[in-house]
Amino acid sequence: MAIEFDCPHCQHHYRLKDELAGKSATCKNCRGKIVIPNPVTIPDDAPALDAAAAEAAALAALADDPVPTAAEQAARIIDVECQYCNFKWTEPIARAGKNTVCKNPECKQRIKIPEPKDEGQYDWRQTRTKGPSLAKKNNEKLEGVVDAAADAKIVSGTALKEADATGIELDPRPLKQKVTFVLLALALVACVGFGIRYLITSSTSSKEDRLIAEAQDELVKSAESLPKDERPLFHAIIHTAAGEHALRHDGKDKLKAALEQFAKARDEYLRKSPATAARNAVGAELAVATLGLGGTDAEVSEQKRVRWTPEPNMKVRPNERVFTVYEELQKTLLVLQGADPDFRAALARRLTRELAKRGQTALAVDLIPLALFPPTEYVDAKALVALEVYRGDKGSPVPAAVADDLTGRGADAVRGAAFAQTLFSTLKTPKAPLAVAPPGGGAVLENTRMAYTALYLMEEKWDDALKLAQRAGSAPDQQLRALALCAEWSPGPNAEAALTAAFAVVSATKGRKDAVASPHLVVRFAQLAGAGGKPDLAKQFAQSLPDEGTRAWALGDSAALRIQGAPKEKASADMVEVPDDSSKVRVGHAWGRLWVARQNTKLSGDRSGELKDVNSWPTPVVPFGKAGIALGLQDKDRP
Repeated sequence: MAIEFDCPHCQHHYRLKDELAGKSATCKNCRGKIVIPNPVTIPDDAPALDAAAAEAAALAALADDPVPTAAEQAARIIDVECQYCNFKWTEPIARAGKNTVCKNPECKQRIKIPEPKDEGQYDWRQTRTKGPSLAKKNNEKLEGVVDAAADAKIVSGTALKEADATGIELDPRPLKQKVTFVLLALALVACVGFGIRYLITSSTSSKEDRLIAEAQDELVKSAESLPKDERPLFHAIIHTAAGEHALRHDGKDKLKAALEQFAKARDEYLRKSPATAARNAVGAELAVATLGLGGTDAEVSEQKRVRWTPEPNMKVRPNERVFTVYEELQKTLLVLQGADPDFRAALARRLTRELAKRGQTALAVDLIPLALFPPTEYVDAKALVALEVYRGDKGSPVPAAVADDLTGRGADAVRGAAFAQTLFSTLKTPKAPLAVAPPGGGAVLENTRMAYTALYLMEEKWDDALKLAQRAGSAPDQQLRALALCAEWSPGPNAEAALTAAFAVVSATKGRKDAVASPHLVVRFAQLAGAGGKPDLAKQFAQSLPDEGTRAWALGDSAALRIQGAPKEKASADMVEVPDDSSKVRVGHAWGRLWVARQNTKLSGDRSGELKDVNSWPTPVVPFGKAGIALGLQDKDRP
């Protein structure tokens, strides 16, 4: 069989296959849009009906069935069961689909009478309860009518191609429309993925922020129970941690928050604290954290970071304040300028290494000697910074430039400057004056010991450096100062030998009033022992310190450095023992516990589990554990 029809526009006649019924097409004659009609099939052998027969058939089809009696209608019932109490009863079928009340007097819940499952028992004259009697069903399929959508599913590609033989063109889906659908689908997937990621990230960030806020609030509440002389240091540490946390969010508002937190730590707390070894140590951590403010030109443009140094001739709006790392770091270093020389020398080397990692060696040379050392120590401090740069990058032009600058100042300016002599000898600077003479026999002078111990270390003559450092002098601190340099600049076994020799010197001074070891040097040895994975030796150094605050910092910071030196090992709270008496808790205890929580959270990523552990700690250190968890969650998501 076939479909025969005329184009409604130009009356061109077509004869097509049945399977093309319902398709859209273009007339080959007039190019008008047409829809191929459905076939109407009348068998050839069907007998013709006269008018009378047709009318009789129609009347028969519309004839009513006998109306059932009242008794018959009542006999037709539906079983009903209450879904609340499972009580069962029956209702007349005429009430199917209507609401009723449960017949159980103890229930009385309103329910709906179900429709009969057996359609055969339902009288067609009875009104349905689901809609009007003549309502059209969406899923109704009329007999003898071809469904174009269903038909299209079974027409093969080959059959559609054969339509070309008829001269009619089926309309394909435009390429532009297909591309649009694909792009919309991809955009939808991308939006869903972005939304999920945003929700996860924002949820995590929000939890971190709440931990920092809780830590600060809890510290304020418990601060009165802490030792009065160290109370400002606890606040300085918590604000330093909050500043680092805010900065790592990489946002404009967070940059402002970080600047505010660092300023509070420095101006409201460090400046108000007595100049103890613990105060200086906290200040050193703030100085290192401040370096995180600096960024690339792109980050500065996006207001995620600040410039490293002031930009000459930079145009600013009225009342606009421009922050730089140079100025922020300078403010902190000026607070520490009166600290012990050994502490300042160690901090200068540490800051130089950190700045060199960020490509800011010029800033180190320009700022550190000026801000951290008085004018009388400026030349030696500048040479020390240049030596630290050279240790990290022997191809850097900075050390040679510093050596030339110091040479140009003349012999009087560099006389007695131990590290200036080391720098000249290491680089073999032309026309450099002799700042310190080489060592002779017997006892050795302080400047000579430092200048040539450092030179031997730069030349990797580890044994010569250790022997010179141990030679007798006028005070134990002279030996300890040179041994600290050996322990810091020597590799593995040589560093351990220097630490062992230093502990022997410290032990020899115990109980002596005429030869007291510098507490800053002893703290430095505890730090180096902790960083080198020697916790027992670090504890021995710390226990030799008479001051409780300095001893607590040596223990806490050595544990922190030990943790940082083993980034894949779980930390134990036992690494930092905390007194049960709040009045004996020191800032060193809080600092060490912060790193315990930070390390374990970074490894586990389990905020709830780590928080449960931290909440079991002594009350004064719980806020620092929470700050550590917040930082640890950030560490886990950063390389």
